[in-house]
Amino acid sequence: MVYVAALALLFRQLRERAPTTDVLSSVQRLCALAHVGSVTIDQRVLNDAHAVEPVRDSAEFLRGMLSAHGVTALDIASTVTEAEFLKLGGILIAPPSSVQGAILESADALAIWNVRLRAAGMPLRPTPAGMMAIPSSDDGPSETPRSATPPSVTSIAPTEPAARDVVEQALRTAVLRGDGLSLLKLLSGITDSSFFESLATPQPLQLIVELLLDQQQEHEGVQALLLRAGVPGARAVFEQLIAATELADRRFLYDLAASLPATLVVARHFAGDATWFVVRNAAGLLGESKNQAAIPDLARLLKHADTRVRVAAVAALGQIGGPAATSRLESVMFDSTPEVRNRALSLVFAAPDADPLADRMMLAVQEESTLEYQLEIIAALAHVHTPRARQKLIELTAERTRSLDDLQIRLAAMTALAAGHRPAADDALRALTNDAHSLIRERASAALGLSTR
Repeated sequence: MVYVAALALLFRQLRERAPTTDVLSSVQRLCALAHVGSVTIDQRVLNDAHAVEPVRDSAEFLRGMLSAHGVTALDIASTVTEAEFLKLGGILIAPPSSVQGAILESADALAIWNVRLRAAGMPLRPTPAGMMAIPSSDDGPSETPRSATPPSVTSIAPTEPAARDVVEQALRTAVLRGDGLSLLKLLSGITDSSFFESLATPQPLQLIVELLLDQQQEHEGVQALLLRAGVPGARAVFEQLIAATELADRRFLYDLAASLPATLVVARHFAGDATWFVVRNAAGLLGESKNQAAIPDLARLLKHADTRVRVAAVAALGQIGGPAATSRLESVMFDSTPEVRNRALSLVFAAPDADPLADRMMLAVQEESTLEYQLEIIAALAHVHTPRARQKLIELTAERTRSLDDLQIRLAAMTALAAGHRPAADDALRALTNDAHSLIRERASAALGLSTR
């Protein structure tokens, strides 16, 4: 109820151009409420609020604003920022668009990560529960072209050596073509468990995960395949997540990972990684699991050198909840960083009627713009052996060198190409031997084993 009233007040202030001090005060209050736990503002919540006289007007105001844009619910994570509340208000007070789902595109464009807008009748999109919003039955067939897999391959139930050879050859061919759809059909058609496990290896699984970034209508089949693949499937999603360069892709892959039970095993493994943003992703997904087994791993992360990781670990422990998680949170009450202390305090001393963890507390993989983060993502692309990853690296190597940062990015991309994408990347590396920058020419020649004399 308090959240509904606070949201309505902020949106009214923005629409009526209230004094900046009033707007900032409302935003700060909303952030304080958010730290206690995530919340969903949907029809049920608005109906409940409508029944309470003091917030009835606020509930009606929010209902009208959301309905005007075709939004059925707002999922607000505990990691929401002040800027995101302001961006959210900005798109909601704007005149509604006649284009279906335009507000979702606006939210993506503004990098509103910690607030999910759900809209009726929209194509498959990630939602905070790690599942997908199902389109209405009249959405019609997708116009995305599909690769054709030979019937002789998809109809095989490979039990004989000859049949297995046919499937293995078809799989190798599909991997070389980067054809995720054919790989999906091939692996989905294998009924023998041991044969399936032998073929469901990282490279084909990564290509199948990548397929979803462009063809989300394949979600049902991919989801079933990844569930069947178990840990290798969850690992393929996680590796794509940590190498994703676009915010929308990261959000999609994060939710996909959260929907796979085997992600718990993968996240526990990567919680010991040396790279901070990989560990932050792992911490968030450990929280998504709501599994008590993740508490020891998260407790160790409360002592991590990077503040961002400690904040993620606090949020994840709050999401798991219970006495064991709460006792670990009490250990960071005197952390050197105010954000870590405040989040822990909000969770440990939340009022009984505040309903902490009412829905799910999504850990945000927030947009980062630092050179450090860009270089780490580029390095991760060396381990994603797909055409999309390779093309991204090639594009980065071709960027103009206008500063030392640009040069570092180009060199990192070239290193990732040479480390993980040869021989397919050899043509791109050869082209760089004629680059205008001498260091680029030298590194490209060295990667190809050419003499620089």
